[in-house]
Amino acid sequence: MAKILIVDDEPAIRELFKYVFEDAGHQVALANDGLQALDALQGGAMDFMVLDVSMPEMTGMEMIVELGRRAVREPRLNNIPFVVMTGENFMESELNKVFARAPGFICFFPKMIPPERVLEKAEEVLRGGH
Repeated sequence: MAKILIVDDEPAIRELFKYVFEDAGHQVALANDGLQALDALQGGAMDFMVLDVSMPEMTGMEMIVELGRRAVREPRLNNIPFVVMTGENFMESELNKVFARAPGFICFFPKMIPPERVLEKAEEVLRGGH
């Protein structure tokens, strides 16, 4: 059983992913923006994150940048594997520049991907593959 953090501002998406990951035997924490995600990470280590890009208060990009700053002081925050879900063009240079160099980044997924596909990728990564 892995600890999974789902970060998305849409309640229906958070709940859907929570259901799918818990049904597969994982423990799930939820956050509706980057600030809540950072708080959740302070509460304990996560094994994998599913991260939205566009959220209020703190975007996914801002959260990853801040996580990198905090990881300097708290190494346990470094290299948490994560995937990014976005409705935006993930080939856009700014998204690629920030996420591609972030420790732990695995890949982009389009926002409306079936959660089972994200679960498959998470379990592949947790088994040591990419």
